[in-house]
Amino acid sequence: MSDPMIPQRFAALLESLDAYRVARHALLAVLGLPASNRDPLAELSEHLVHALLGGELAVSRVQAHWDLTLPDGDTVQVKYLANPTGIWVNEHAIRRHANVQHYALVIFEAFAVVGVLVLPTARLPAFHAALGKRHPRGEDELQFTQRNWQTVRADPGRFRALGMTVWLPSHSP
Repeated sequence: MSDPMIPQRFAALLESLDAYRVARHALLAVLGLPASNRDPLAELSEHLVHALLGGELAVSRVQAHWDLTLPDGDTVQVKYLANPTGIWVNEHAIRRHANVQHYALVIFEAFAVVGVLVLPTARLPAFHAALGKRHPRGEDELQFTQRNWQTVRADPGRFRALGMTVWLPSHSP
């Protein structure tokens, strides 16, 4: 490629990376992690859910299916869903796994946490029905969309009554 280098743009990119690196190290320090090449939103999500529910984080941060063990021995898989403010471009499939009793979903909009949902996986059919879902496999999977988030956020008490933990920035579970 013979395009000329744009010195100001190159320098700005390196400066931005330096600022990100400092912020990332600060976040990892708060999480108590010496280093990580994992997605910082994944790391943060696991620690947020741990702070919300208690228990013990998994020894391996990259093991399959569960990330947290609760005081009663139940396990929790933690995932996140990140979108811009306004119209979402991403959705999320919540899937039941053997030996995992709860599924936690941390929801980010414009990189701000706007909610945390913790669903008992045995209750997926009830959440499927409450959200008016029609896709197959409702016993084992819930396709979570922006419309579903708006429904839960508008009436968290309805979903709490079904067994879902709903944390919103201005509310407690």
